[in-house]
This record gives sequence, C-alpha cells and structure tokens, in this order.
Amino acid sequence: MGDFIKDNYLNYGFTKGTVQEVDFLIERMNLQPDTRILDIGCGPGRHSLELARRGIQTVGVDISAEFIKYANGAALSEGLNAEFLAADARELAFIQEFDGAICLCEGAFGLAGSEENHRKVLRGVHQALRSGSLFILTVINALNVARNVNDDSLFDAYTCTKADKEVILSPEGEAKEVSIYTTAFTFRELKMLLESEGFEVEAAYGCSAGHFGVNPLKVDSMEIMMVSRRK
Repeated sequence: MGDFIKDNYLNYGFTKGTVQEVDFLIERMNLQPDTRILDIGCGPGRHSLELARRGIQTVGVDISAEFIKYANGAALSEGLNAEFLAADARELAFIQEFDGAICLCEGAFGLAGSEENHRKVLRGVHQALRSGSLFILTVINALNVARNVNDDSLFDAYTCTKADKEVILSPEGEAKEVSIYTTAFTFRELKMLLESEGFEVEAAYGCSAGHFGVNPLKVDSMEIMMVSRRK
C-alpha cells in the first residue's frame, strides 16, 4: 500500500497531529538533544522528521521503499539528522544501538499477522535498545473494536483481527481497492506479550491520533498506548 499511495498518506486526517504527538513523546520519554531513537513502521517518517527538527537523532524503518524514499528526501531537503531504511519490522537487526524506540499508529505492530510475528517485532525492538531504554507502542483497542462491530464477517473473534476494504489513491490519481487487516489487542494481552519478551510495563494510556497524553484507558479508547522499559 505504501508503495502505491506514497506521500498521499499524509493527506489522511490522522496524520495531522504529529506536533502534539511528538511534544508528548519528548516529555514522557525525557528525550534530550542527540538522543538516538528508533521509529518502527515509520511510514513517510512524520514522527522521526519532527523529532529530528528538535535535535534528536532518528532512524526510521518501514517495509515500503516508497515511504522510505520520501522520508529520506525530506530529511535531506531540511538537513535533518534522520536516516530511513527499508526493512521488515519482523526482521530488525540492530543490537543495543538506541536510547528509545517508538512504534505508533499501527505502522508495524498490529499488521504483523500471527502472534509469533508480533513477538518477532518485540524481540527486534528489545535487541535494538540499550538496557533501561523506553519503548512506546500504540495499538488498536480490541474492546472498542468489538463493541462497534456491525458485521461479524469482518471481525475474527479468535484473533481480534478486523478486515476493512478501502479505496486508496496514488499521487498520480490512480485508484485501487485494498483489503486491510488490523489486529487489535487488550491491555492484559499486551502486558503479557511485552513482559515475556523482556520489557517491564510502566504505564498504559488511552489515546487517539493527535491526542497523546496520560489519559486513563477506557473501553471506548480508540488506541492503547503502552509505555515499557527494556530490562
């Protein structure tokens, strides 16, 4: 999808809250200039680019080569200390290189398919972080999704995976219908996954795009934000 839609991705409304989201990340993670951050499933790099504008070193990874091409071009044009690599989030190869990591807005986690594939993402993040570093992850809240299911054929109750069809547009105006499969999670499930892969969960919040904060998680929260630390 990323290779087809390219920078048209930035026309979606949920991408418009980047500054507020980065403000929160900097405060909650206590990010200092020259801190080195890994952005998993970075898309066209909106969070990494904004972090780099604040003096933070960023490395973004995404499976879409076109997203990576756009992000590297934006970093170059602004002279930012941000690097973007085409890579599968399930196959990260960094070893204790980063002071923190983010995986936001279902850029990778939630799209990985099976439980084992989601565990691969977490293992790669754990390996990439230095001991004691924070990892902030946002995922779709399964309780909210289940509450709002109108067609059982579009929701797998065994895996909490929701199926959607959407028409996307390329920058050239070409339209394509695609199927999107997003796995949602509960807090309890996320806590067990993170802890079993070497993280210590510090907090969980309810959030939505452009509204990051220390808000209590509720049934109707769109997303769950997990704040955990690499042991």
